[in-house]
Amino acid sequence: MDRARRSAEFVLESRSLSTALPLAVLIVVVLAVFCSTLRSEFVYDSTAEILLWDFIHDPGNLLTPLTFRIMGMDVVDFNRPVAVTSLMFDSLLWGKNPFGYHLTNILLHATNTCLVFVLIRHVLSYRPNDHHLIWRTLTVLLPTLIFAIHPLVTEAVCEPSNRKDLLAALFGLTALLLATRHNPQTSRGDALRMFLCPFLCLLAIGSKEVGVAFPAILLLYWILFRREDPVRFWAWTLSLSVAVAVLFLIARFSLAHHPSEIFLVAPGYPGGSLGTALLIQPRILTLYLINVFWPAYLCADYNGYSARFVPLTLSLFVLTAAAILIAGRSIKDKRVLFGAGLILFALLPVCNLVPIYHPMADRYLYLPLIGLALLVAVGLDSAWLCANAYRQVIASLLAVLVIGCLIPVTLERERVWSSELALWQDTLLRNPESFAARANLPEALMLAGRLEEAKSQSEATLRTYYPNAPWVWFDYALELNQLGDRSGAARAARRAIEIKPDILDVDRMVRTLQCRRDLATEFSQLAASLSSEKR
Repeated sequence: MDRARRSAEFVLESRSLSTALPLAVLIVVVLAVFCSTLRSEFVYDSTAEILLWDFIHDPGNLLTPLTFRIMGMDVVDFNRPVAVTSLMFDSLLWGKNPFGYHLTNILLHATNTCLVFVLIRHVLSYRPNDHHLIWRTLTVLLPTLIFAIHPLVTEAVCEPSNRKDLLAALFGLTALLLATRHNPQTSRGDALRMFLCPFLCLLAIGSKEVGVAFPAILLLYWILFRREDPVRFWAWTLSLSVAVAVLFLIARFSLAHHPSEIFLVAPGYPGGSLGTALLIQPRILTLYLINVFWPAYLCADYNGYSARFVPLTLSLFVLTAAAILIAGRSIKDKRVLFGAGLILFALLPVCNLVPIYHPMADRYLYLPLIGLALLVAVGLDSAWLCANAYRQVIASLLAVLVIGCLIPVTLERERVWSSELALWQDTLLRNPESFAARANLPEALMLAGRLEEAKSQSEATLRTYYPNAPWVWFDYALELNQLGDRSGAARAARRAIEIKPDILDVDRMVRTLQCRRDLATEFSQLAASLSSEKR
């Protein structure tokens, strides 16, 4: 009896250790790798959404996104009320101090990493192999670490306004894991799960439209692993999850404010049409695949220049080979199909089947990387590796080597996302045709006091790339004025006003998040003084 009791206690302690210790390791690694982000500035869309947008800093507006009423308003992120609510809660604590917003992002990513660990461990249990506790833990821990520190997650983690992907993953993974807790032998807790799973899916979609993937992922999970269960729980859960997704999408498009003062240009298909977009998309997917395995081409703003070295024929060959490989493995192991399905469903909303503002972005891969981590875990859990301790050691060392190689790249990407100047310098280096970099780098240089460099950048952009960009002329006028070239500033200001007459309306420019108030005011005063001098 004593021996049996001690054996049972040892098993319980081992299970606890195999969970608590890896989770602690994951949290420590995430905090250690991303702690430098806490010193970063607001960059990219965070500048507009947090520094310029007064809406999130007024506590009286809190009920507007909480009740989803924001979806009928002409405001930024009207279609992502949960993400806006998150920023508003940060504002209550931190005001406009970037430290707190970055801290929230890091904690969200750490939480998601833990959820990924639990999900992978659960999925692997559907085909348990006979191996020791240490190897069983490593098959889950090492792939989760790859997800946690991959350079592709930096765009979502290091930029507060991009936490939409973090929140969508948080709520979607929680819904999925909650559903996995359903026990067909008892109905205990099922009523609560049938309510919470669809509600969490709604929160995921309200964070970002990519959350629509989770009802499909829930369906795939049921088909592959739980189809033998009594159907009642799954029928209700899946039906309600799909219903909230459909209702949210209907509201998103029917309640959108028209015309909009903020979204002046509607998103379009790459190449101008759906047919052209379908020919470009394989090249984008291949570049994604390259960046997963060789993250040397990461960029904050991709366009055709980024995929210039990826021909369509090579893309189709690579994607077809990958599909055949996954299909072959899925026949033998349904866990492979689940991982591949997770990747596919997470990519579909951002595959340019409907127009989106950015045809390609690193943050779009935050959710698909979870599926990739699962596929790596299934590979480590193969019978071939589990049967030989020597192979296990080699596989572990290779995984550790991969993680060791990824961390320096991730740290470098964190440095890139630490300031507007660093971000747009890196973006311009990687993509000389990036309009965002061409438009924003001169302003970042000007605000840093590097006026000659700012002037040179503006001149190069106007001469070679975007001669009719009003905001480049706007910055160019301010740069010349600060350098004492009044006649040049006058010509640049007149050109900016000619292209965009409402650029003189300071309140409108600030209200629609098109410009900082200090720069808009300076330009308006410059135009007024030049007009006065002319008279």
